[in-house]
Amino acid sequence: MPSTIGLTITDPQDVGERADVVLGRRVSGLSRRAARALAQAGALWIDRHRASASTRVLLGMRLELTVPAHEEPTAVRIVACSEAFVYIDKPAGVHTHRLRPDDPPSVADAVARVHPECAAASPDPREGGAIHRLDRETTGVVAFARGPTAWAAGRTALAHRGTIKLYVAVCERGTAARWVGRPAPLPCPVPSSLPQPQSAQPLQLDLPLGRADTRAGVRVRADGRITRSTVLPLAHDGDDRWRLVAVWLHTGYRHQARVHLAHLGWPIVGDARYGGSPGATLLHCALLDLRATLPDEPAAKAPAPAAFALTPGGTPWRPWADDRAP
Repeated sequence: MPSTIGLTITDPQDVGERADVVLGRRVSGLSRRAARALAQAGALWIDRHRASASTRVLLGMRLELTVPAHEEPTAVRIVACSEAFVYIDKPAGVHTHRLRPDDPPSVADAVARVHPECAAASPDPREGGAIHRLDRETTGVVAFARGPTAWAAGRTALAHRGTIKLYVAVCERGTAARWVGRPAPLPCPVPSSLPQPQSAQPLQLDLPLGRADTRAGVRVRADGRITRSTVLPLAHDGDDRWRLVAVWLHTGYRHQARVHLAHLGWPIVGDARYGGSPGATLLHCALLDLRATLPDEPAAKAPAPAAFALTPGGTPWRPWADDRAP
């Protein structure tokens, strides 16, 4: 069934403004553009009368916006559960949580059906208790808090550099491929579900990241925030065209793994924004371990999808050995 967003005008600052402006300002996750589009479709009612997006609002008016119904959220797989968190194996092609009220069902919606307490755990209700977010095409572990205290603790844990966030990516050789960084210790053993390199030296990258020229992009820039990753090649295809790479994120910045690997000249397959070929993005969060600050939590693991088992060319991966140039 459709859902309804209700808003009563109580702030004098809103008096005299357009209805779509006020809705975009006051409703979390709803942009003015989305509010205007819904109003143009006949979904806006003011004091029980259908209204246009340009209607000027008055104090005490009741605005109601009807959001179309979507299909039921796809069930998600729970990989671990504690008193504080639910850990989900996020599939590709679905948002961690809705970015706008009229977005299709998200992982957060599916979690709320099984653990309704998660829906009210985060200050922003659209997040549904998620303490972090994976991009739509990225798969793997996402943690949802089961209450406000757990949400705050989870956010603090994610900011701690001892927290283990292990990703695996299928990368392709770029036009300026290089493998640079300083030697570093391995943050944790490579999970047994992944190929085990015969010998490889982990590399540490410390790069300043900031916004790119495009609205949604990120790039390396001198005035950016310092971000740190440890990178380890796990396997190769034999022709140095593709690599299976493990990436540990010690900091959390939007698109960090994607930008760091692109900086090395090995963009992720399918990540066209940062130099990869078009197609499905092969990036997966294989392990999330909050125990550095929350010792009672489990180490939540999610095996990589089947697309990671072979090279994009359909041949078996060859474990990395020290006779290969990095």
